Amino acid sequence: MQQLPAELDSPAARLVLKGSSVLLVHLVAHGGALGFLVFGRKPDRPAFVAADLTACEEVAERAAVALHNARIHSDEATASAVLQRSLLPTPPPRLPGVEIAYRYHPSSHTTQVGGDWFDVIPLPGHRVGLVIGDVAGHGLHAAVVMGQLRTAVRTLATLDLPPGRLLAQLDAFAQHLGHTQLATCLYCVYDPTTGRSALASAGHLPPVLVGPDGSNDLLKVPVGAPIGVGSVTFDTLELLTDPGSLLLLCTDGLVETRGQDIEEVLHALGRRLTAQHSSLEDTCEALMRRQHPEGHHDDITVLMARLNGIPCDSPRK
Repeated sequence: MQQLPAELDSPAARLVLKGSSVLLVHLVAHGGALGFLVFGRKPDRPAFVAADLTACEEVAERAAVALHNARIHSDEATASAVLQRSLLPTPPPRLPGVEIAYRYHPSSHTTQVGGDWFDVIPLPGHRVGLVIGDVAGHGLHAAVVMGQLRTAVRTLATLDLPPGRLLAQLDAFAQHLGHTQLATCLYCVYDPTTGRSALASAGHLPPVLVGPDGSNDLLKVPVGAPIGVGSVTFDTLELLTDPGSLLLLCTDGLVETRGQDIEEVLHALGRRLTAQHSSLEDTCEALMRRQHPEGHHDDITVLMARLNGIPCDSPRK
């Protein structure tokens, strides 16, 4: 028997391979060595010949490519998981005058990240910025673009810009990213001391507002072009909400159903949200279970805000 590689140079391996015909073929992909493939025939079988080596080398070449691709996929999945944890808030923030609940489910169970994003941003005077967006595509590249846009929104929010102007600045920022991916985005500023909200949309789904009396409306937010189109202006919808109203923001993965109009589905969601639940978290969970009881094929993000308001005599910061 010829000198065996260290991995096979053990008493147990020698016992198994004793008298056998063995071929060791290196696994090489893209110039990198991944190991080797062992082919063996029992002593009572014909020994390997030159023609067998050619066939074994072809098998090893395909196996090496598969291993290389699996490593790349594993690295991307790890990077995506880290990216998701770093980009999306984990516990709902506790803010005066507003209660928050959300759900985020990427379409890919392997990468665990996609192009959807959301955020809840505290603003001066007890106000809060609510943002939800959807970058076209899935996977790591969409997640990277999503992270850039989410960070830009948080930065622009510190300038205390009205929703329409913030989206215009976000669109201008997207022009400098050097990619052609478009994204939808909805930005809302809620003032719990006055009950007033201002909303602007860059091609995003309209939000649903459920009043404390059980009424529900699909808000007619003026819809501008998606982020990334360039040179677009965004109009703002302003409205007064009653304390206890529920605002639902979502991405299209929640409501896209074959053969159904999206606005009809959103209206149906509003009617379901009038059902009584012990908490906003329970409401959010019940909505997800009813809409997608058997899983989903697109990224899904849901952001709910209970607009409770703050009494006028409460101190402002």
